[in-house]
Amino acid sequence: PTFIEGTSAWKHVGAAPLDRLQPLLFAVRQNTEHLEKELMKVSDPRSPHYGQHWTMDDLSVFANPEGTALVHKFLANFDVKSVSTSTHGEYVKAWMTVETANKLLSTTFHEFVSKKDGKTSIVRCGRYELPAELAAEVSLIGYTTHFPVISTLSVFRALRMDADGQATPKVISSYYKIDNNTVATSQSSNAVFETINQSYEPSDLKAFDSEFGVPAQSIAKVVGNNNPSSCSENPNNCVEAELDVQVITAIAQDTHTTFWSVPGSESFLEWAQAVASDSNPPKVFSISYGAVESEIPSSQAQSFDAEAAKLGLRGVSIFVAAGDDGVAGEGARGNPSGCGFNPSYPATPPHVTAVGATQGPESGEKEIACSSSTGGGITTGGGFSGVFSRPSWQDSQVANYLKNGPDLPPTSMFHSSGRGYPDVAAMGHNYPIVVGGSTYAGSGTSASTPVVAGMVTLINAKRIMAGKSTLGFLNPALYQLDSSAFHDITSGKNNCAAGAQGSATCCQYGFTATSGWDPLTGLGSPDFPNFSSQLEAM
Repeated sequence: PTFIEGTSAWKHVGAAPLDRLQPLLFAVRQNTEHLEKELMKVSDPRSPHYGQHWTMDDLSVFANPEGTALVHKFLANFDVKSVSTSTHGEYVKAWMTVETANKLLSTTFHEFVSKKDGKTSIVRCGRYELPAELAAEVSLIGYTTHFPVISTLSVFRALRMDADGQATPKVISSYYKIDNNTVATSQSSNAVFETINQSYEPSDLKAFDSEFGVPAQSIAKVVGNNNPSSCSENPNNCVEAELDVQVITAIAQDTHTTFWSVPGSESFLEWAQAVASDSNPPKVFSISYGAVESEIPSSQAQSFDAEAAKLGLRGVSIFVAAGDDGVAGEGARGNPSGCGFNPSYPATPPHVTAVGATQGPESGEKEIACSSSTGGGITTGGGFSGVFSRPSWQDSQVANYLKNGPDLPPTSMFHSSGRGYPDVAAMGHNYPIVVGGSTYAGSGTSASTPVVAGMVTLINAKRIMAGKSTLGFLNPALYQLDSSAFHDITSGKNNCAAGAQGSATCCQYGFTATSGWDPLTGLGSPDFPNFSSQLEAM
């Protein structure tokens, strides 16, 4: 389809009004050739430099000041309203009218409106041109050719009070054997990433805490927008954010939690720009949003992963939900023609820790991979990246799965040499959430992600109190843990999309859980006492 035809989510309106203000976000090519080596020095527990994290200033070695200067020089030739640049010049965001943007990029911007709400409007172009010397220094420009595709990863419904088995804070902590939910020092900070206008209502958090016996918690800081009054207008405006906030603050209590919201049409680029300028970022991020990896320009995925790696160098851990529609992704919901292998981004970048979902313990049953076919409401995402190749730290576990895994789909159908995800899993079924004063039940890897993020917040605090570093980029350590750190999840299949049992789309192919790592639940769910003591000892 041509650019003017829009997408399944965005309808073409016409040429964009020339006086409309439009941002352009230039991602400057960074000098990252040694980034991986330096990151592994501080992230591999076998390294003598383990835990010797970098400061914000140290990151200047990856900068490309000449490239940043070229972008500034180029912008100076046009009528640009404002320019902001990240600390080391990795990102330059410029605001201008559409008329100026058309000239600047030798293109014509068009307006598109959301088919979902009929009113959200964005401005995009089909192609653009840059002078050759500048093009060599810019890896991509946000707000140009890429349409927003991100969505929340939770599925929720009104809670029937007789619903059997809820994943309440008490049930979660009891099953994973977390005996103390108080974070030992607020230096062990965390954050929930929010976007697409998701908000949380402080009075809902208060109601949740009192209903489920959690000492009253609060959000310490809001970055970006939060519109609490929207929660009672329509619970869809808030359900993801409320779930994230209520879960992470119940698992990791009494610490400094940030509600970090970014604008919704270039969410992950905006976030990368923001964290690249934060001198003291939260030590743990929980991200419960995603899109199909193949719909994201690979340059954008690479930019996000580079910022994730730089955060790892600074001692920050990032947890991302693995998706709720098995191997096929959201496109298969109610649509069998959407079957196939469509990995979920940003779970696939290697420098985040991807989190799958399990079900069972909330009803006092065995922990298995969460699937709509077993009444889980959602199906844990998992698979292999089509953009990122398999990192060395997971090589032996993933190779073992590909050699010995049961009922493996034909390898020609998926990227078997790609980064395998998720890395870990936790309960993801039937979480009570308070939204606009009413209680709903939510399921999703978007619930399991803040659980694992909360666990790591608790462990970071113990490490800080012992005079050690935070865990930072966790994956190399995770894959070296003794198997006693995990509940090995050996039952389940992720061939179905989210939906009600019996009516969800189930595809011919998916992956099957087995002992050891698998692309449904990763290494398993944390057995917290062992998980914690092994990570504290590093």
